Amino acid sequence: MLDDTDRAITRALTRDGRTPYTTLARELGVSEGTVRQRVARLQESGVLRIVALCDPLRLGHQAVRLMIQVRDLTPKAVAKTLSGMPMINHVALCAGSQDIFLEGTCRDQAQLVQLLDDIRMLPGVSRVQVLLLLELFKDYTWQGLATAVGQGVAEE
Repeated sequence: MLDDTDRAITRALTRDGRTPYTTLARELGVSEGTVRQRVARLQESGVLRIVALCDPLRLGHQAVRLMIQVRDLTPKAVAKTLSGMPMINHVALCAGSQDIFLEGTCRDQAQLVQLLDDIRMLPGVSRVQVLLLLELFKDYTWQGLATAVGQGVAEE
């Protein structure tokens, strides 16, 4: 369970993941050791991951979203295989007409074609729906998601 201090740390790190622990401690009125321990615990539990996010389209890459239907295997088994592919950066099981949602980034169209071929050849994959991103209007960060309906990084 997250308490108010954990939420405050998480909120601050969504604004800038490089904020020094001393700054966070001063802002929150706790010791630097408390911030360090809390961040470590949040990372170990999988609640928090500090990464750099780039807009793949501005880098000239192909950003793609895929919806996959599965047959003959469980969606979870197929999702585990897909999560090991280096060009895939997000894998989620879905409820509804699709079984798996993927987000991927490819350096160019040739790599995208290879990715799609690799996915289509996987055992259990019966259908792949491709959504090629043309322009991003909202960043894909926790901060960007925090104001979306149903998303509340600061709330439990």
